Amino acid sequence: MSIFTTSSPATRKAPLSLVLLSALFLLVVPVRAGDANYYSLEQLSPLPPSLSSLLVQSPILIDVPAGAMLSVTLMKGETVITTSSLKFTAKYSNSRLIPPVPVASFYPTGSNIAPGQPLPDSTLTPGYADLDAVAAAPGQYKLLWIVSDGVIASPSRAIATSPTSPLNLIDLKLAAVSAAIRPGDQKPGSVLFYPRYTSSASNPAREDSSLSLSNTSPTDSTYVRLFLINNSCQPLEYTLCLSARRTVSVLLSDLDPGSRGYVIAVACDAAGQPTQFNWLTGAVSVKQPNPVNGTPYDLALGAVAVAKRSGGAVTPASGKSEMAFDDAMYDRLPGQIAADDVQSQASGANNTTLMVFRPLPDLAGGSPSATFRLTAFNSDGNTGSADVNAANACYRDIALPTLRTTPRINDLIPPGTNAWFSIATTDATPQPVLGAQFNYGKFSGGNTARPLTYANDYRITIPVVALTCPN
Repeated sequence: MSIFTTSSPATRKAPLSLVLLSALFLLVVPVRAGDANYYSLEQLSPLPPSLSSLLVQSPILIDVPAGAMLSVTLMKGETVITTSSLKFTAKYSNSRLIPPVPVASFYPTGSNIAPGQPLPDSTLTPGYADLDAVAAAPGQYKLLWIVSDGVIASPSRAIATSPTSPLNLIDLKLAAVSAAIRPGDQKPGSVLFYPRYTSSASNPAREDSSLSLSNTSPTDSTYVRLFLINNSCQPLEYTLCLSARRTVSVLLSDLDPGSRGYVIAVACDAAGQPTQFNWLTGAVSVKQPNPVNGTPYDLALGAVAVAKRSGGAVTPASGKSEMAFDDAMYDRLPGQIAADDVQSQASGANNTTLMVFRPLPDLAGGSPSATFRLTAFNSDGNTGSADVNAANACYRDIALPTLRTTPRINDLIPPGTNAWFSIATTDATPQPVLGAQFNYGKFSGGNTARPLTYANDYRITIPVVALTCPN
């Protein structure tokens, strides 16, 4: 049975012509590599029972490289039902696809439909589901549309067929857009930067960190390589395997006791190559002693998520893959960050620490250095600054009571006032900087530093090794 068959030869042309007419008046919205869009099913008229197929027609624009794949998953609420995929074995580009063809197909459970070829050098593999249940309550279902590489315009219509009614149009309305395509640290990504971890080898109840990592994909699993980077600049690596919608939490006292630093998590394929998987989120909960009297206090920091914009894996050379954070392969990294609501440090009322780092450029190890310029802006609009050298160190904790600003920190932020700080490197070309702030005092806690500007380009190499899931 052909995937293009709707009922009988006499009725095949009607769906194509009607859908084509409606498509000509629809706005073409590109869905790019790594985007995950959800579309609700809205029937234009009641659907007949006993559906024989559900076909998602092609959008107008398709421009994909060889190896690209469109995955369309049928979901009921948050439950995955089945997936149809369209894979291209050669580059395909068409900005006026006439007549339309199915790019996703679903058939009743128990059917046995051979894969088809709706477009040159492509293979369409159908999914199988209880289509009668879909016909009875289409509003309970939605389609998850993911393009692995290139650009495919958003869908607009689907066709539901039955032996008694060969043409039933269903509008596909955009219901939600992947957060990975929106800038900011509150989003999923393919690389996560955790700005802080600390643990005590002798007393983890007093000082420890709990790192969480979640795979928010409803359908796909992934490998994640964790790189724990302390002040020795020699990364300690662990591999995690996360199935769809799984979350894990680990204590740093178990992984790297007696150390302090930051963590980079990289989504990879089985070969150990960084790959596009914009579904990772994470945070770290930290218990650490305050610098005034050693009393522990808690804080929670969100991981900074970086989306991979290009599809597929990063091809290695000489055993290493180079990740380019340039808004082409990956999002750019912050080039200037801000610490908000820094309270007066006078008389020991507060003790604020700014933790800053420039990401290690080689995850096999190294010794990066940087000079960070901290500029304070107080509530009266006055400023003061200081340069802090972090040579031969992977990160730096900067205790504000000891910071030698001009004017002095206690004159710049007198009692009862506050300020905010901008932090950047002193390089002629802005280099990435990430970090966090912690405060112990009237209000104790911390938060991840916010990006103000982004560096133009930064490269991080990662050694490529085959991965296996631990038991």
